[in-house]
Amino acid sequence: MRPDPPAVETRAELAEYVESYADRLDGRLGVFLGFPRGPDEFDAVVRRNAETAFAAASTVKLPVLYALYDEYDGRLDDLDRTREIASENRVAGSGLYHLLSATDPSVEDLARAMIAVSDNAATNELINLLGTDRIEAAAADLGMERTRLRRKMMATLGDNDLEPTRDWPADEPANATSPADCARFFADVVHRATLSAAAYDRLLVPLREQKHTMLFPRYLPMDVSLTHKTGRLPTAALDAGYVEPPTESDASDSALPDPDDPPLVFAVFADGLDTGTDGADAIAEIGDAAFSWLSSRSA
Repeated sequence: MRPDPPAVETRAELAEYVESYADRLDGRLGVFLGFPRGPDEFDAVVRRNAETAFAAASTVKLPVLYALYDEYDGRLDDLDRTREIASENRVAGSGLYHLLSATDPSVEDLARAMIAVSDNAATNELINLLGTDRIEAAAADLGMERTRLRRKMMATLGDNDLEPTRDWPADEPANATSPADCARFFADVVHRATLSAAAYDRLLVPLREQKHTMLFPRYLPMDVSLTHKTGRLPTAALDAGYVEPPTESDASDSALPDPDDPPLVFAVFADGLDTGTDGADAIAEIGDAAFSWLSSRSA
């Protein structure tokens, strides 16, 4: 059952609402809400543990996506080439490729499955294709300073590890990112700062077709334009992306964000929980509050 929609009209009220969840959760809460005025500049609305490293879950697939389109920019037709998924990469969890024996996906098929349905087998194959060095270098280029990739999907540390590209704090999760790091990823997408227009057009497709919608967008109206990536673990829930209030111009799903009037970038993370469901519920209610504030601001 949906909770009563929050009446949030000011930044201070939104920050207070977000902060109230820090006391309710048994784990950690990290939040970044803000308007990207440039690829490296934000009008921050709410920040809480924004630079803290969290268990990334499937949000670590964002730098994999960016690294792929950065690598293939200028030769995007090569993304149509097929690639067999190695048997060791056909892990369970999210996605379908581990269930399909007679598939011959293109590289771009893998990228779209990795994001839209969070396919783990597709992700692992793209990690093989690009390499950890390439992925972490792409993250660093975007200013994702707390983002790291030390293991493939559905592998425990010590099993299917990836060679570390630099020294990381030993007490941090194997795959980690921060709310601010994911916000920087989406600021780059909004401002189309580092890739070609054609590469961004293709990179955006699966982010706009995200099929996991029970986190930040759970209580949002159906006509809202949302571009995002979720992550779930038994003890964590994460969602990051950007959202715009509904307008008459939102009739086309292909409408691009306006960098002169940027959308609200969000990254809401919870980890260290007894159950990730608690984090999912908190993220959904924070999403409801953020959108309520965004709508009142633009009314």
